Amino acid sequence: MDAIRSVLETIRDLANGYLENLDRRGDEWVALTSLVDHDGSVNPAARDKIVMTVYNITRESTISSYQPTFTATPGAPNEGMAFVSPPLYLDAHVMFMANFTEKSYPDGLAALSRLIGFFQQTPDFTIENAPMLDPSITKLTLEFENLSPVDVNYVMGMLGTRYLPSAFYKVRLIPFVSTAMKRRAYAVTGSGTNASGSGR
Repeated sequence: MDAIRSVLETIRDLANGYLENLDRRGDEWVALTSLVDHDGSVNPAARDKIVMTVYNITRESTISSYQPTFTATPGAPNEGMAFVSPPLYLDAHVMFMANFTEKSYPDGLAALSRLIGFFQQTPDFTIENAPMLDPSITKLTLEFENLSPVDVNYVMGMLGTRYLPSAFYKVRLIPFVSTAMKRRAYAVTGSGTNASGSGR
């Protein structure tokens, strides 16, 4: 599963559906894209859109990693236990920028306000309210982040743009769970005995 892409595309689609129900415009309100290309040119696909962009990815610190074990073959104890890597949970720090200019500037502020309202009333996404989520994801949480003017200026400069009205969120608990076996362990049956309990 392409976890980060899948999660952010799901959030984008839900946000677009909400905004389109309030004000139909015929194309997407929210675009998961970059504001400018690597050569510094403006991305035309981002014009007059709420631009959804990842500006950082961090490790979730509230969930401790553990070493789970799984029976290699159910009903076959002689197969031992398979050890896999502990799960990793990441947080995606996402900004929503109102990239509306000139006469459309007030429309961008209205769209950003509606988007904040949507996330305020739906701070968690589960399979119940977001059925397109991957089944391995039990819950995603969106938390509004407060950035100082200095931090906002730094992020905007890092992305190669001047200030745009923006809202910053942390998308929490994106899971990365491996099922690849690292090693296998077998139960100790006692000295001089084999798996059947015989000493011969």
